[in-house]
Amino acid sequence: MLDRDDYWPRLIKSLRSREHLTQADLGSRLGVDQTAVSRWERGQDAPALRLRQKIRDLYRQRAAGKQDLVARARVRNALWPASLVGPGAVFIEFNARALAEIGIQVDDLRGRSIYGLFGPDVDCVTERWESAGIFQGELAMTVSLNRIESPDGPTFIKTLDTPHFTWDGDIWCLCEIQRISATEHAKLIEEFGGAHFALPFDALNH
Repeated sequence: MLDRDDYWPRLIKSLRSREHLTQADLGSRLGVDQTAVSRWERGQDAPALRLRQKIRDLYRQRAAGKQDLVARARVRNALWPASLVGPGAVFIEFNARALAEIGIQVDDLRGRSIYGLFGPDVDCVTERWESAGIFQGELAMTVSLNRIESPDGPTFIKTLDTPHFTWDGDIWCLCEIQRISATEHAKLIEEFGGAHFALPFDALNH
């Protein structure tokens, strides 16, 4: 997980480096002076709420479709179970390890929605996951706890989900998938107060 204190300094330094901008240049684009950018990079302050989305938008620009292709390739070739999910909980990409970890017997999940695929418990968790704002760009990370029903008994799955901002302004979610025991599932449910934990971007600065 990202160090909460490092999020904005890293993002802003990376943006300036990639676009060859001085602190004054970036400040001019954002309507602030150079000293404000300097404070952000040193972690002494954070951008105002009204500027955060603008900074993220600037960061996404020009990387364009290359980042999206990399995200899909990362999932396909990952050494751990992973999937890439878009709005509506539709699978964009996945790998064979994810299918094995979940225990589902299908050849291709791309274009299919999570809803109706894994049972009512997963549908309920997924609905709460979407409504929490993962596809609106407000969440830095979520953890979801799912119970998948099958003829052989339930399978318990934990996913660590982080947003990927696409070149055209959509948001995909990179989901790292792990099978867990019933005991760990119950323990995490109690710890989170439910089957879902969300970390907003704003919380990274506190």
